[in-house]
Amino acid sequence: MWVRNALTSLRKGGCTALDKATCIHQVADILTSTTPQLSEAEVNDALGSYLEIIEQHLRTLDSGRSIGLNQPGAVDEPSTGDKRGTTPECEVRTSKRAKVDEGDFPWIIRENLSGVELSDDLKKTLELLRTYAKDIKFTKSSILTSPHAPQFPNSEWSNVIIGAMVDLDHVISGSFAVSNDNRDVEVVGGIQFKFRAARASKHVKTSGDWFIAWNMYVKAAAFAFPHRQHELQVYGQHILGLFSTTSVGNHTHILLFDKAVRVRVGERRNLLLTDFAEFDDLRLYWLNPIGAGDPCKPKDKPKADFGSEEPCDRWNRGVCRAKSSECKYQHVCKECGGKHRAEDCKRSETGGV
Repeated sequence: MWVRNALTSLRKGGCTALDKATCIHQVADILTSTTPQLSEAEVNDALGSYLEIIEQHLRTLDSGRSIGLNQPGAVDEPSTGDKRGTTPECEVRTSKRAKVDEGDFPWIIRENLSGVELSDDLKKTLELLRTYAKDIKFTKSSILTSPHAPQFPNSEWSNVIIGAMVDLDHVISGSFAVSNDNRDVEVVGGIQFKFRAARASKHVKTSGDWFIAWNMYVKAAAFAFPHRQHELQVYGQHILGLFSTTSVGNHTHILLFDKAVRVRVGERRNLLLTDFAEFDDLRLYWLNPIGAGDPCKPKDKPKADFGSEEPCDRWNRGVCRAKSSECKYQHVCKECGGKHRAEDCKRSETGGV
């Protein structure tokens, strides 16, 4: 009770250094007068505990003032019985934060001047993206608590509601998951809990894997953007057509092409997945035999610029651990210059020329 009285006195008096010192002095006097049987060390420990209570109380008051500033019409008025002026430390500014006019942004000005026309589907997508962006955390929470939300990895819902590319590896892993997939940061009671990013336990490697993961993604994306249902279905049929007309050994190229397309659409707001002409460069890069993105093309091995033309004696004896591209000497037969070791050279066995 007496600690509460001291805190009440502190709140009424203000939050200057003198007010804090007065409150602490009152607590110290009460400890020594009411509990004389306590030793000096015990008094110091108790005083330390009450100091923490006081600091926590002051932080709570500061938080309350900060929240009050965000409330419409909130004004910090001194109490009726307080005749002292507000101290600089406790002064609360009541001026509202200036609102930013979106029309002043250079990209908005360019859009207004150029008069770029978007399709109805793109306009609907932009409207929802802007709505979700106002409070992404609340939007995600609303989806996760909806009884109609489809099964979908927690970590990928964020990508859906911001319009970014969804990792289908995580999607297909989530369909067979036996543990929680949550990489969010949550704050509970002032304590921050960080959830480790989930690693995909299964990867999309075949057309069947892609089909399963894509159907799950379509359900989630259409849940947040219902008007995109047709776009997603047409694109899915397009990719399945590529799988069916391509040899199985080259399906990796299609998976990479699909990922590149979805990355581009996720980073732009004027493209649909069905704008196939906008992806001709990606098609050339990943699907054309002369494209630079062929993952199966052999890479040129770097050659050492300090190499010697002499055969490597250690390699000929079978004890050189360096790769041929890294060794200073040539990994060739010292007898005939062939690609075999000296012990396997037929010329040395027959004594030929």
